[in-house]
Amino acid sequence: MNQKDSSNSTSKFRLATSALISFEGVLVLSGGAFLIVEYFISEAKNPDALLVEILFAILAGLGLLFAAQGIKRKKRYGYSPALLANFIAFAVSFYLREADRILLANLLALISATAVVSIILLSRPTSKE
Repeated sequence: MNQKDSSNSTSKFRLATSALISFEGVLVLSGGAFLIVEYFISEAKNPDALLVEILFAILAGLGLLFAAQGIKRKKRYGYSPALLANFIAFAVSFYLREADRILLANLLALISATAVVSIILLSRPTSKE
């Protein structure tokens, strides 16, 4: 494989990783939108906690979208937030499994593990021979 093929392959991998992180960001923002709707249509037992969850979902979703853009543009600032978010998501999958949400837990674990491996592979140093 020559230099051009390797660079093209890395570019496609970078775009795929960026798309995965963007997808996660959209999912988190969708969860925040769901919580906003829930706030207005249901009787919240603790509205302050719900508002904090909404704020966290919005900030986390926007943060993931920002990190995805950084990864896409080959900027190092995108790696750490995306990696941290996916480590947290992987841990959440264990709690979902304990709550008998097996399918959701496995899906979250698969997505987060894929993202972690992808980010690690992108962040490793490459030789420029």
